[in-house]
Amino acid sequence: MVHALSVPLTVNVILFDLDGTIADTDEVIVQAYYALYDHFREGKRTPREEIYYFSGPPVRETFAKEFPGMEFDVLFAYFREVTKDLYPKYIKQFPRCNDLLRELKKLGYKLGVVTNKMREPTMMCIPLLDMEGIFDSIVCPDDVIDKKPLPEPIYKAMRECGERDISKVLYVGDNNSDYVCACNAGVDCMLVTWGPRKQDPTLKPKYKIADFSEFLEAIEHE
Repeated sequence: MVHALSVPLTVNVILFDLDGTIADTDEVIVQAYYALYDHFREGKRTPREEIYYFSGPPVRETFAKEFPGMEFDVLFAYFREVTKDLYPKYIKQFPRCNDLLRELKKLGYKLGVVTNKMREPTMMCIPLLDMEGIFDSIVCPDDVIDKKPLPEPIYKAMRECGERDISKVLYVGDNNSDYVCACNAGVDCMLVTWGPRKQDPTLKPKYKIADFSEFLEAIEHE
């Protein structure tokens, strides 16, 4: 159970990445790409350990690398159909995530999601994670011109949360792209260390946690 704050946070808005941060979608992504390889690459599969790193960059960039010369719309239509069955089967909440989100909501903080996952699958994930009604803003790559790691998605989420001061915003993510996005936007960053993806040891986020039970304590004792 997440404990309540003994002192107020110095931020008003807390924005979260989705895949790898609040949603464990690794197996969804692996199985979806396996299906794509079987259908479009004659079963020539990229190793699972490499597919894990497809979580983070925009899917358009990954498709261009994995399926050069193929039309994005064709690939994404197949990807979308496959994942409709995979998300309910494989998506999971990270431990204590919902407890934390509901505690933060109760304490009055504006919460948002800033993700490189397209809006349609993002909105499929939210009810599967039992996170409906929690977020004041959800920003996906099809909502902006410049995607993460450029700062536009964070600025859009800030506007939707009614916040103009970057010093009042914290962005929580799990990979290099999230860290760079926070730096580009000028907001504080927290990195979570669970998941199979190795983080660049030279990154210097303001906070780093290994479990959501550490979230509030980390910020209280900065």
